[in-house]
Amino acid sequence: MKSLFPLLLVITTQFSTVEAVEVNIVDHGAIPNDGKDDTLAIRKAFDAVAKANGGTVVVPKGRFLVSRQKSETPILSIPSETTVRGEGNESILKYDSIVNDSNFWRMLGASKSCKNIVIHSLHFDGSNTFPKYEKGKTPEQNHGIFFYCKSGPIENVTVRDCFLENFSGDCVSFSRGCRNFTIRNVTVKNFIRQGIQMGGGVGDGGHLVTECKDLEHTVRPGGTTIHVEHAEGAKDFRIINNHCRKSLLAGGGAEGLVVRDNMIHGRIEGNSIKNGLFENNTLTVGDGKRPLMQFGYANGLTIRGNTIKAADSEATGIYVWGTSRYNPEPSKEITIDNNRLELKGQPIYLNGVRGCKIQNNTIIGSEAKNEVRKSRTECAVDIE
Repeated sequence: MKSLFPLLLVITTQFSTVEAVEVNIVDHGAIPNDGKDDTLAIRKAFDAVAKANGGTVVVPKGRFLVSRQKSETPILSIPSETTVRGEGNESILKYDSIVNDSNFWRMLGASKSCKNIVIHSLHFDGSNTFPKYEKGKTPEQNHGIFFYCKSGPIENVTVRDCFLENFSGDCVSFSRGCRNFTIRNVTVKNFIRQGIQMGGGVGDGGHLVTECKDLEHTVRPGGTTIHVEHAEGAKDFRIINNHCRKSLLAGGGAEGLVVRDNMIHGRIEGNSIKNGLFENNTLTVGDGKRPLMQFGYANGLTIRGNTIKAADSEATGIYVWGTSRYNPEPSKEITIDNNRLELKGQPIYLNGVRGCKIQNNTIIGSEAKNEVRKSRTECAVDIE
């Protein structure tokens, strides 16, 4: 029998020498800095890459205007096997200012099943003029990068080295159908809703958000820098080594949630976490009264090695709760150990918890009568 190896070698060599196309948006009619809409020209560049079954769309230096043409979501749809590359902060995709009179604009991403996408070295500007969220007035669904698909998976997406600002919705949003996303070294500013928003359902997850941050804001964000919600059934969310100026919310039914090594100005909050780990985070907090780390209806949660710097705060440090009139389930299988809490208020408060171990925490400056307050709770307590 003749070997098939030479034939396979020829076929493999043929495929490996095929060069993916590289398409510059200016070659399809986009003109930088002319104040005119570039949406259709940019779409032609994406169409050319799709026709070639993959490649790179290049956004050169300059400001290019994007607007919603009809009811499409997103406005610029990325096909499989595509890299969208800029040249840094001077490569700008910017909404037309009429975005402030409308809603449900999503600039770049996908709403159909696709895979193997990279977005990097770009500046996105949402052109928002609203200073804060006002219900019924602020167009809170105007997003920057947006991935969402009910009909199939969106897999293996990387967003890195990008700057997104001035969105009345989310700067980055990905949820249903999204699997194996990496968000790395992304900077956000002036979001009215969320900075980086994640969610999903059964089969979704496998996400990493790392080395991201938000800059000082000139608007009043209504949400948090990093946000996980509506994630029932999704698994494996890792939020590691980020800098959040506007708190961090992570829960929403996600399983296997890891929040580690983050610097946070504000609070950490999460509900309905399953097998979660919050470890080695540093929280710097002012004089607010809400609990600084708050978790509800957790099923398997470890809070370990965190530092809360809130010397003048009378708020509770770590608050874990469950069993309410809305949900009879307690929080359970909770471990709180080796945390350092510097605050005036109640260090640890358990309310509606079953199966909790507390040990080796360091409490500094608390004026509370007891270091641990318990209500409707069964747990072992060992505070040093």
